Amino acid sequence: MVKRILIVDDDSNIRRIVSLALSDDSPYEVHAVASAEAALLHVARQPVDLLFTDIRMPGMDGFDLVQRVRELDPTTAVIVFTVSPQDLSPERAAQLKIDCLLEKPVSPERMRLAVDLLLDPIKLLPRPSQRDATSQPVASVVEDVSPALPTGTGPLGQRLAALRSRKPTAPLPPGVQSGGHVAVHLTPRSSGLDGRSYSEQQIEAMRLALKDMAMEPDVHCAVLADLSGIVLTHWSRRRDINITVVAALAAGNTMALAEIGRNLGQQNPGHLVIHEGQDQSILMATMGDLLLLIAIGPNASLGWARIATLRACEEILQIAKSH
Repeated sequence: MVKRILIVDDDSNIRRIVSLALSDDSPYEVHAVASAEAALLHVARQPVDLLFTDIRMPGMDGFDLVQRVRELDPTTAVIVFTVSPQDLSPERAAQLKIDCLLEKPVSPERMRLAVDLLLDPIKLLPRPSQRDATSQPVASVVEDVSPALPTGTGPLGQRLAALRSRKPTAPLPPGVQSGGHVAVHLTPRSSGLDGRSYSEQQIEAMRLALKDMAMEPDVHCAVLADLSGIVLTHWSRRRDINITVVAALAAGNTMALAEIGRNLGQQNPGHLVIHEGQDQSILMATMGDLLLLIAIGPNASLGWARIATLRACEEILQIAKSH
């Protein structure tokens, strides 16, 4: 499905420049309006995936617009761009769940990278099939994208700074990759298959791949399981969570969503599902026969959570394929 972007600015020249930057040779459907009031009418008639708005405008300002759009559709990604970044305090950004703040003037390249990071972050990460000895590691890709988001501005920018400072999980030693005691033998999804096995060293490497994300204050728990509901490893801040039950329910939900998609004619099932709630949001990502579930609090940025989850999936896939 084509992602829709709505640009809101009272300056016609800025609307034209931003529209060209985001629509030229892009997969996005871009619309632009001159006021917050017009933007609300547009969103009410046709929801958008990303709101790209100025702050200071005649009539309703950008802050009120973001709040109203959040009431209509809490899943909308938000980029605020302004000549006065000091207008947006970190507290206000967290309250409105603004994903990114860009300071005018901003180059078309940075605008496009910021949008891609929120709407299509997985294309910024090389797929395993595209990697070779000369491919960039995931950390390098995050570093290349990061200039689109000023350091420390908004929840997503602050979290990306943490991602940039993090070193990727070290590869397993050669002797461990091909050998090692089998710690978990997963149930095969098809008859006639033996299922996958993971060594203790692989599972420990997977646990460490989740550690930095799981230690974020807004992350309630992180669970890695297979699609039959077997828990491989997890992190949790609460002792009252039954991880075994959570994994089993997540596996069942994932299989049910895949079946719903097949019945609706879906050719390529999605690999990332987000359930947004008032007090907690849940992200579930599938990687072949593996499932990663992340639960985050209401103050966490969904933009950051999506990127961190996809990054963790990339690392876990590397570890799984090292067997």
